[in-house]
Amino acid sequence: MSDEEKTAPEPSPQAGDGANEQSKIRRITNLILGVVLVLFLFHLIADRLIPSTDLGRVRAFVVPITPQVSGELQAIKIEPNTPLKQGEVLAVINPKDYEIALQQAEQNLKQAGQSLGVQTANVSAAQAKVTNAEANLQNARVQSRRVFAMVERGVMSQADADNARAALTSAEATLASAKADLAKARERLGMEGENNTQVRSALLALEQAQLNLSRTQIVAPSDGVASNFRLKEGVYANAGQPLMTFISSDEVWIEAYFRENSLGNMKPGDRVEFTLDYAPGRVFQGRLGSIDLGVDWGQNEQVGRLAQVSSDTGWLRQSQRFPVTIVLEPSEAYGYRRVGGQADVIVYTGDGMLLNGLGWLWIRLASWASYVR
Repeated sequence: MSDEEKTAPEPSPQAGDGANEQSKIRRITNLILGVVLVLFLFHLIADRLIPSTDLGRVRAFVVPITPQVSGELQAIKIEPNTPLKQGEVLAVINPKDYEIALQQAEQNLKQAGQSLGVQTANVSAAQAKVTNAEANLQNARVQSRRVFAMVERGVMSQADADNARAALTSAEATLASAKADLAKARERLGMEGENNTQVRSALLALEQAQLNLSRTQIVAPSDGVASNFRLKEGVYANAGQPLMTFISSDEVWIEAYFRENSLGNMKPGDRVEFTLDYAPGRVFQGRLGSIDLGVDWGQNEQVGRLAQVSSDTGWLRQSQRFPVTIVLEPSEAYGYRRVGGQADVIVYTGDGMLLNGLGWLWIRLASWASYVR
């Protein structure tokens, strides 16, 4: 062996370790970039095919309960936030003054009839039926308008609309029958009695007295609960001034706010799953009812003022969100549907096994995350 071969330097162990370390860092960096790229692509695809949002709210009809007559509250029949049935008495206004007014109206009608030699009892009974039928018809109209509006929004089914039409038709028929009976009773008065000004005035006063007496009982407009009231017997109730707030439990839906880019594949009837913060760990079912076609974006110009131009531009500008109505079955999430409660929502727009499976897993993880929010 030559002297040069004996004195040649051997490779440094530190140089080899440095190269291996750089190669390892490169691999980790490439792996992280690959994972980020995959997650980014998954987000783009999932946002179109299984869109989700955590901006969901439970919604329902909230109605102020307002007395139509004034008087002292004689009784409070309910406790706050207890389940109620439609027509259940909420409170009673002292009816004494209105009973006296009814008796006076009946006496006035009798006096008017006696002067013409007629019997007024049948007329009074027939008029009471007409008054009751008119009140029922008015209630049927209000309920049917509400149902038709909810059917148009997709919250209620066409069968509900058919039932509302049938109830409205029945109420109209009942009113027509009651008016026919009243006409027959008036015919017994004779032509002079029917056209007599005194009799007609007495009949109108009697109708008003009967209506006012019926209004001394304040009843629930539908199934639901009464909330936001602190009342006790003896408080004076003024007509037109709300006493309490009524929350309907018949018609409850979820209003979810999705990014505009997420709406492309969503359509009414799509299957929906959602969670409620009030029920951590539970997942509920629903269907997509409707998508709002517009929102107020704060750019309504006023006459005499120049147009305002938004400065929010660029690729990463703030996304616009649109309300989407989620329809619930009557029994779905019953007992957990608090108006204003927050919800996480996911919509399945197709039948893809992989994406739907990942969405199924995500919404259940979100439901358990409600424990720590």
